[in-house]
Amino acid sequence: MKSILTTITLSMAALITTSAMAAPHVDHRDQQHRYEQQRWDHRNDHRWNNNKHYGNTVIPSRHWRSGQYLPSQFGSSRYHVNYKNYRHLSKPGKYQQWYRINGDYVLVNQKNHRIIRVIG
Repeated sequence: MKSILTTITLSMAALITTSAMAAPHVDHRDQQHRYEQQRWDHRNDHRWNNNKHYGNTVIPSRHWRSGQYLPSQFGSSRYHVNYKNYRHLSKPGKYQQWYRINGDYVLVNQKNHRIIRVIG
């Protein structure tokens, strides 16, 4: 009886081992390439920039309107503007911030990131 159980156990172990070795090889480099391609396609998505003539150049006074969301790539502090340094900018209200993007000034609500006003 003991030899039969040993034989069955060894047979099962051999079967599991050979099936694991026969599993298809997954090339992770191919998966990484597809991931990078999806990221690149998403980054070049021009849903908010419908004018193909200008390519990747953002012209807020033409492409953006009040109520739209400010794209996250322009949300960094390097685009912040102090309204006191510019006479034509009004004092922003509570939770509002002026941004300067490609020579245009955009007033944005800091809580929901919606554009309030665009000055070109």
